[in-house]
Amino acid sequence: MNFLNPFFLLGILAVAVPVIIHLINLRRPQRVQFSTLSFLNELKKSTIRKIRIKQYLLMTLRALAVLFLALALARPFLPPTLTGSSGSDTPKAVGIIIDNSASMERVGSQGPLIEQAREVAKTIVEGARQEDRFIVAATNGEQSSITLQSASRALEAIEKAETQNTGNFISETLALVYDRLQQAPMEQAIVYLISDGQKSQLQKLEDLGIENQPDTKQVSFQLVELGNAEQQNLAISDISVKSQMLSRGSPVTLGVELENIGEVEAVNQYVSLEIRERMAGQYQVELQPGESREFLFEIVPDQTGDIPGRIIVDGDEVTFDNSRYFVLRIPETRSVLLLTGQASGAKDFRSYLNPALEAARKTNTQIVFTEQRVGEVEQAELANYDVIVLDGLKEVPEYWFSDLQRYVQNGKGLLFFPSEQGDVGNYNEFFQLFNAGDYRNIIGEYASFKAVGEFDDLVEGHPILDELFEKEGDEQISLDLPELFFYYDYEPPDNTGSYTILHSRSDEALLTEQRFGEGKVLISSFGTDPGWTNFPVNPLFAPLYYRSVLYASSSERGGLDQHVLGQRFEWEGPLQNQGVEIQKGEETVIPEVKGMPEGIKVSYPAREWTPGIVTISAGEEKRLIAVNQNIMESYFETLTNSDLDNLLSKYVTINSTIDASRISENNLEDRLNAASFGKEIWSWFIWVALMLLIAEMLVSKLYKAENMN
Repeated sequence: MNFLNPFFLLGILAVAVPVIIHLINLRRPQRVQFSTLSFLNELKKSTIRKIRIKQYLLMTLRALAVLFLALALARPFLPPTLTGSSGSDTPKAVGIIIDNSASMERVGSQGPLIEQAREVAKTIVEGARQEDRFIVAATNGEQSSITLQSASRALEAIEKAETQNTGNFISETLALVYDRLQQAPMEQAIVYLISDGQKSQLQKLEDLGIENQPDTKQVSFQLVELGNAEQQNLAISDISVKSQMLSRGSPVTLGVELENIGEVEAVNQYVSLEIRERMAGQYQVELQPGESREFLFEIVPDQTGDIPGRIIVDGDEVTFDNSRYFVLRIPETRSVLLLTGQASGAKDFRSYLNPALEAARKTNTQIVFTEQRVGEVEQAELANYDVIVLDGLKEVPEYWFSDLQRYVQNGKGLLFFPSEQGDVGNYNEFFQLFNAGDYRNIIGEYASFKAVGEFDDLVEGHPILDELFEKEGDEQISLDLPELFFYYDYEPPDNTGSYTILHSRSDEALLTEQRFGEGKVLISSFGTDPGWTNFPVNPLFAPLYYRSVLYASSSERGGLDQHVLGQRFEWEGPLQNQGVEIQKGEETVIPEVKGMPEGIKVSYPAREWTPGIVTISAGEEKRLIAVNQNIMESYFETLTNSDLDNLLSKYVTINSTIDASRISENNLEDRLNAASFGKEIWSWFIWVALMLLIAEMLVSKLYKAENMN
């Protein structure tokens, strides 16, 4: 243990004060015989001994308290090496990591945070010894070479540090700096991280992935916080597609959630929708601190494919998060696999689903379907389709169970229509894969044409039924509701992923949606031929099941596709593995490409990317992907010292955090220099002194040695 202010060790002399006071109290008064007080001679010697023990104990506690206070004033610290063989004169390897993320654009009480960071970094370099060597790195943007350099070179690198609205790679940067410091010839090493202390950034350090080895040097870690800048800030916290039926010419609703994460009310601000660089809608915004609100924008796609867009906030003080990009993909076609069972039953009715889909295909090119029987399909082929329809299978092959479960979980759709001779046990076992309820009883008689139930009125509220009819104003739609001759009594599951689309008059579920993973399963209580119901001959049959197919297949191929900065870019899609390149702005890069069963997998580091739209090209084919900053970058909550210690204590020695906004320039220089010597532990001595004083008070109050027996 060494001391930064050894002059204050002279305070140890004050330990003599309690001893002198104790000696003065021990002076014996002159003995005078007084007859009326003769009973005092009978005072027990044991009581006198207790009084002396109490006095000695109080003297010791007071002396130790003064001693530890004097040591605290001398600012003791632990050397950065485990062996303690290196002193303050030993050359050191110093790593300086500057947080240059977008949040460092904010203006604090002492100016822009990034400028403060540069000044702190310069102070570290200028206060070092001539023999010290430095590594200067930044958390954002492309990483320059991590090498030891002289003070003059380090100052040049610090001067070039600027904020970049790119991904934050703090974990990778610290790992690189740490590895280089371990290889440095110096016996002492320290890393300074100069940051606004943003919790969302520092929490990434839990993935640091470095471990100290017994034979390596101890690296100390010093966080320098620049203080928080209280500024007005509206953040676009989410963009979602409210419409599940994505097709050309059909309205699509985008939900945009804004949150006021600042300390000031947001007034007279605007949120706008931009499609292909043209304004498409705008709202005025007024939000209290901590309040969030969703704004709905509607667009009508005039073509299929990728439609780029942007949400813009105007009038906000913090500007780096005022734009959020998106790409809305409108599928050109839906690929449908219609799997049918063998024809059966006394009347040998045929399914009407094939003619309905065929009619839809002829009038709308968005549907491309293939009809096959179970034995004609290879399991590997299933993933090639957007939606699979199981129509009248007596049982679902068990060897398909895991494939179909994974198929739905990965974002595809599944429609299930039972057979009148179906194996209910097999059906229910299949439904369990998706937590999708079960069939209970059989109601009615197949092909009897005797009504045992009736469809209930169709109520909008589900994408399949919404806009199923074209009507003007409050026009009422008159329908001949279908009758039921034979159907399964289906019990939907009691979970939030279940929604009943069609009901019977007796409130039984006839068509139910069950969400599972990224996809969905639609389960019908009846089949698709006239032996079950007269619904197949109803004009409503074809459009309803056409929309059901569109809805079930909208999970994966439609919607929003984006890359979040701060991680490696990876994308999988049905493109050919030929001449693949990525274009971002005016720059074109060649990514890593791996062939996949359904296309290719593209990978690229993406450290230099900023928010915007990237284009993946493969031959004549192109895909657009939105690139956005991590939304957590907009939240400026800081990480506590204990949280930081939990994250990094197993890798490095954690020094107490320095809050540069709360101390003077001279004190900051002293604290920074002290950090390079090791970990200050003066606070430990203060706590020990306080504990000793508390103990002295308790002994004085509770130890009643003066009481006579």
